[in-house]
Amino acid sequence: MLWLFLPFVIVLSGVVAYAADTIARKAGRKHIRLFGLRPKTTALLVAVLSGMGISAASLAAFLALNSSAVNTIAQADQLRPQLEALRTEIGRVQADLSSAQAERDRAQQEAQTLREQQQAAQRDLKSTRADLNAARAAEQLLAKQAADLQQRVSSLTTTRSSLERRAKESRLKLTQIEQALTSSQRRAQALDAQVVDLAARIALSEQETRTAQERAAAAQRAAEQAQARAATQQKVAQAAQQAARAQTAQAGAQVAALSAQLRDLNASRANAGAALTSAQQALKAAQAALARAREQQQAAQQTRDRLLAERTGLTSDRDAAARDRDRVRAELTTLQAQQAQLRAQQTQLRASNEALGRDLAAARDTLGKLQDEYSSSRAELSASRNTDLAYPKNDLVYAAVVPSVRNLDTFLADAARSAQTRGARGAPSARLNAQARTALETKLRGLNVSTFVQCRAAQNAAAGFPVDLTCDARPNAVLYRANQVIRRAAVNLRATPGALQEQLSDLVRDTVLDITTRGVPSEYVKGLDVTEFVALLGRLDARSGNVATVGIAARQDVRPGSRVDLYPVLP
Repeated sequence: MLWLFLPFVIVLSGVVAYAADTIARKAGRKHIRLFGLRPKTTALLVAVLSGMGISAASLAAFLALNSSAVNTIAQADQLRPQLEALRTEIGRVQADLSSAQAERDRAQQEAQTLREQQQAAQRDLKSTRADLNAARAAEQLLAKQAADLQQRVSSLTTTRSSLERRAKESRLKLTQIEQALTSSQRRAQALDAQVVDLAARIALSEQETRTAQERAAAAQRAAEQAQARAATQQKVAQAAQQAARAQTAQAGAQVAALSAQLRDLNASRANAGAALTSAQQALKAAQAALARAREQQQAAQQTRDRLLAERTGLTSDRDAAARDRDRVRAELTTLQAQQAQLRAQQTQLRASNEALGRDLAAARDTLGKLQDEYSSSRAELSASRNTDLAYPKNDLVYAAVVPSVRNLDTFLADAARSAQTRGARGAPSARLNAQARTALETKLRGLNVSTFVQCRAAQNAAAGFPVDLTCDARPNAVLYRANQVIRRAAVNLRATPGALQEQLSDLVRDTVLDITTRGVPSEYVKGLDVTEFVALLGRLDARSGNVATVGIAARQDVRPGSRVDLYPVLP
């Protein structure tokens, strides 16, 4: 009907414009005056009134012909609140559908998690078996190595004994060598004294030889001088004879004198020859003495060389003995170090054997636990596939205030009865293992006040099976007083309605998070009611300005064991 009404309005506007213009032109031509107005103004007024009349007549005709449109327009205002309610209901249904889909997705994720846990348990079981086999092989290998090391220690002990005997023999031999070396040193010292004495005697003989040589050289020089004088005198005598022969007559008186001089010269020559002969004999004697001294020097040098060779041999023997002693000491030190190292290795192997034994025992315990967990997970997974879940993982099973540790049994019995109402079965239907119970009792004794204990499902629990619990305890003290603002935030009033609702929702979520992190179960916290939320939006819409501060408070004192009813606070 609306699509017919729109073309009708468009055509009607064209007809009204044309008709009004035609009527105005005719009125203008006739120069009609209404209410004393000018003809032009009267024509304009006639055109406007004609258009209004034509439009009203056309609309009345359309409404008369389409009474259903009139009824629809009349009922539109009445149906608008119902439409808004239906939209709200649709939104609520969509939210429930989303939550249901989220729960379905969560259940699928938990089932997938269970499958992954099962696969991880299988992998852990395989790895544990492999570790167990490796530990057994390592234990056998270590046992074999320990036996080999024991044999090696025995052989090294035997070697050490033989080396100790060899070291003892070497020490005795070293002592003998040192004694022989000492005697050799004393003998070398005596030979050194003899060599020094012989060197002194040789030096004395060399000095006497040099003295005799000097004396022989002096005698030879004297003989040569005498021979030279005799030759000179002979030449003089010959010259004198020639002169005498030439002057026989005149030197007759001098012949006797010259003869006497000749005789003296001959005597001197004879004396010089005798001196020369004696000097030659002395030279020969000195040369013989020099030869004997040289022979004695060579003999002394040979004796000294022989003594030096003997001393060098003794020194080399001493050095060899010292090297043997050092080698024996080094071998003894090496053997002692090897023995200490073997003892350390033996101690380390014993410690490794003990650690492997402990690891093997721990691996066996872990393997047993993994097998139990695997069996439990497999049974629960099989049950969850075939039956409904009594409690999803981390779902609240039971929570209450426990005055003291003596009331823990009563609390666990109440938790078991609460689990039975959800379909859990067993004896008991809610189980808390010994280790977790001991930790809970320790915490209750440490708090020593009225304590709020909440227990949740440790894993997915299928209907017809017991549920395993994980419990936490907190003092049941006042966390927030009644009407105390728990959290506040500034909201932007100029934002769109959707953004404003998102800001308020974030504030409520943060407030709930603050309360739950301090020990209040999320199941105990009630957020803002729809009516309060709509009223808060209306109050914020009526506010002026850009920003408003909104707080969230609780109507009663907030404790871990109390129900929390939140409401908004707008200053």
